[in-house]
Amino acid sequence: MRRLLDFLRIDDIPLLTRVNYLAELQQMTLWGAVAGAVEGSLASIIASKTFDASRLLTTIIWALPVLMNILNLGWGSILRGRRRKPAFFIVATCGLIAVGSIGLTPAGSQPWNAWIFAAQIGCTHLFLSGLITLRTTMWKVNYPTSHRARIAGRLQTLRLLLTLITASGLSLVFNKQPDAYRLLYPFVAVVGALSLWPLRRLRMRGERSELRQFREHVAQRNGGDDRPRLGLRAGLREASTILRTDKLFAKYMLSQFLLGAANFFTDPILVNALTKDLRFDYFSAQAILFLIPSAALLGSIRFWAPYFDRIGVLRFRIYNSACWVLSYAGISVAMVILTIGGREALPVVIPILVVGRLFNGLGRGGGAIAWNLGHLHFAGEHQTELYMGIHVGLTGLRGLLMPLLGLGATMLFGYPAILIALGLAATAHIMFRQLAASEQKRLSQSALHDAGGSPPGDDAS
Repeated sequence: MRRLLDFLRIDDIPLLTRVNYLAELQQMTLWGAVAGAVEGSLASIIASKTFDASRLLTTIIWALPVLMNILNLGWGSILRGRRRKPAFFIVATCGLIAVGSIGLTPAGSQPWNAWIFAAQIGCTHLFLSGLITLRTTMWKVNYPTSHRARIAGRLQTLRLLLTLITASGLSLVFNKQPDAYRLLYPFVAVVGALSLWPLRRLRMRGERSELRQFREHVAQRNGGDDRPRLGLRAGLREASTILRTDKLFAKYMLSQFLLGAANFFTDPILVNALTKDLRFDYFSAQAILFLIPSAALLGSIRFWAPYFDRIGVLRFRIYNSACWVLSYAGISVAMVILTIGGREALPVVIPILVVGRLFNGLGRGGGAIAWNLGHLHFAGEHQTELYMGIHVGLTGLRGLLMPLLGLGATMLFGYPAILIALGLAATAHIMFRQLAASEQKRLSQSALHDAGGSPPGDDAS
């Protein structure tokens, strides 16, 4: 039992970081309920079964939590140079207002009800996207590199555990009473507001000095004007410059784009298959889509975190992406068998699908760490928000494209279209191997140079 609760430990965290870590740990205890209530697969199931959303709208609602990230480039430029804690409270409050408003949405199958629900989910995740950027920059200034992945992994574990419990509980409630959302979502918003109270103790280490240096940096770039350029256009301009000049980061982003694209291609197909074609109830659909992967995630994240700290993001992504490849291989086999055998093949399909979703959870366990911390490997001084904005914005872009491509491919080829996701993930895995090998070669050459030697093949030898 003690090992299972290791993610609640604070005794192995450096003393100077414990106050901040404990504040975030307490905040996450309640904030996980908010994340679970608006989780993408649960939202899409509610849309499909409670509001009778079309296949297209169900797909869009599944994608909205990711799609809203495309605006994160705007968040990155808006939040740069601002005090983090006040910004966190403002952005979180706006998100909670959107969550509570879901209780006002009329029930029934009228088309506009589902679209209202979609708009509320979209607004919620727009603000949650800003919190992702803020929280990551807080981790960079408050936690040392040697413990950052461990701390992030524990906070993510707690959030995901509460997300899992909340999503499971709500799906069971909706099985009995679909209209219960009218009371539950305002209640969740209140819980989220209470979760912010522990953060009053949060301290941003070196923030005052950092903000002063940032203003000097901006003034130097803007000819004496220390006001940073704000908005999506400014963020896009700076992002394009970074992607042109930082080739290693650009290739890493492409590799990650392909890996995430496979996930966003696959899951909306499963949502429509389970809720519309196979007519699973709320809980059964949620179990395959979210609960099983989340259980595997929670079981694996405590092993992924120290591994990340030890080997770095590029080598880490090799092993992490292999889990995703195995996941899509299992799901592809299951869906091909379902296509051939129909509902009679479900006794064979379900176990294979469960295995595929277990590997999906293993991939997510590592991804929960690499997704939040990977860009810090590349970001220079005063660039954390921009690098995170690029990373999260590209996540939103694949959230815009891939669910719709998945829907279209399924309409053309049926369930075997999921083989496309397998190809995308395998390509990403190969690219991560190439990136890790390239960096290892660069580090070896640098070590030889520092030692006064020459790299192999240098004519100077």
